[in-house]
Amino acid sequence: MHNNNRIMVKNNSSTIMNGNNHTSEHMITLNIHIPHDNIIHSMQFDIQMLISDICYNIQQHLLVTSDHDPSEYGLFINDAQHSSRSYWLDPTKTLDYYVLKNEDHVEYKNRYRPLKIRLLDGTVKTILIDDSLILAQLMVYICTKFGIANYDEYSLVYDLDADDSINNTKTATLLRDRSLQRTDKKMEELRKKCHTDDDTLWLDQSKTLRHQNIDEQSTVVLRRKYFFSDTNIDQRDPVQLNLLYVQCRNAIIDGTHPVTYDEAIQFSGLQCQIQFGDYEESKHKPGIIDIRDFLPKEYAKTKNVEKRIFLEHKKHTGLSELDGKVKYTQLCRSLRTYGVTFFLVKEKMSGKNKLVPRLLGVTRDSVVRVDERTKDFIQVWPLTHVKRWTASPNTFTLDFGDYASAYYSVQTNEGQQISQLIAGYIDIILKKRKDREDNTVGNDIVDEEATMIEDIIAPGKATIIEPNRPSFDHAHQKNVYSPPIIRGMFSGRLINLDFFFSSF
Repeated sequence: MHNNNRIMVKNNSSTIMNGNNHTSEHMITLNIHIPHDNIIHSMQFDIQMLISDICYNIQQHLLVTSDHDPSEYGLFINDAQHSSRSYWLDPTKTLDYYVLKNEDHVEYKNRYRPLKIRLLDGTVKTILIDDSLILAQLMVYICTKFGIANYDEYSLVYDLDADDSINNTKTATLLRDRSLQRTDKKMEELRKKCHTDDDTLWLDQSKTLRHQNIDEQSTVVLRRKYFFSDTNIDQRDPVQLNLLYVQCRNAIIDGTHPVTYDEAIQFSGLQCQIQFGDYEESKHKPGIIDIRDFLPKEYAKTKNVEKRIFLEHKKHTGLSELDGKVKYTQLCRSLRTYGVTFFLVKEKMSGKNKLVPRLLGVTRDSVVRVDERTKDFIQVWPLTHVKRWTASPNTFTLDFGDYASAYYSVQTNEGQQISQLIAGYIDIILKKRKDREDNTVGNDIVDEEATMIEDIIAPGKATIIEPNRPSFDHAHQKNVYSPPIIRGMFSGRLINLDFFFSSF
């Protein structure tokens, strides 16, 4: 319903009803749509007004029925054709900041809307989120709702297992866009076998959910992206412990972490204790479990494997579910591939003009070259040796300063992902260091994490980058400690780590 009465709101918040008055070039007429009441009012505003003041005036001068706090409302530009182009107006900006025209439609509505979040154990929770915030800001709230303290180590992923057709169409489109960049069928087959992070559709922390096509019907998955402070997770933090256990269990079963047959039996025996409780001979017999849910597929058809699993299960009698999860995650941490995010890349074969597959991994304290078939480590570069890096659409390059005679460059379409992951770990390292310094003034307490942080960020011996090196962009000074951390702020730039370390 359209109300023909026009309201003029000047910068001093004075109003004129049925404004036939002459309006200056500093005024703009907007059609304010209130979806809650299904009405549209024509209002004139001074373009120098703050969006927050405009919202206040709308609330004051229009009969808006609301069962929520007016502070939860905002102005929204709704693009019905392309929802990802819809956006909220920033309350701290003035109206002339936005490219709006006379008679444009602007919605005045509640910023809060439901978001469906799937946990790795399959449960789906629905929470109310502020639709106007970027993901980095939302992660603080989301993790708090789930009782997770280390919000900067978690992120959201497009849900590939969603049942709804809308969500499946979105993720299928994203995966297709990535696959179009890849033309090597052998690499694609190898990528599936290696269980790399290339096709993990992480949401961009610097954008709103709506800009990433995540609406009220979408489902996202909450996952740990950075393995930094997980060594401190135990029975005292059951929420994070369960999330870590499920992520570890899935990685063991799907082959992300290669294990021997004996190790696989150890893991599956513990999994039985966690899921079924104490072993009972009359109940736990071969045939009652689906081997595919307990073992990597290469061991699933091994003779008498179920008997071996239940023998291992029997060893853990009396172990509680929480203690079992702690033991499982501790055993998983002992694997060399634990905490490594893998990307399948191509590197130049030494002495030959030929590109060969290789796994490039990123951990909380290093970058690693890994055999693409066995996942044996070939080369490890401490994070302190990485002086700069750059990502382009088809390559990723690392500069080790004085620690290496040449750059290490690989061919990949996932350079941006690798860049953001390294930048994310550096963000966490520096934030932890700052937090530790703030919390231990006059306190000589030393813990495992504090010692590890010092080891990672101890100043390197590399010299300042010479001017005659290839031209690269450089980092601009920025306070990386201001919460929440926005991942990927270094995207496409080479970063001099000594610059950061010497700044604090």
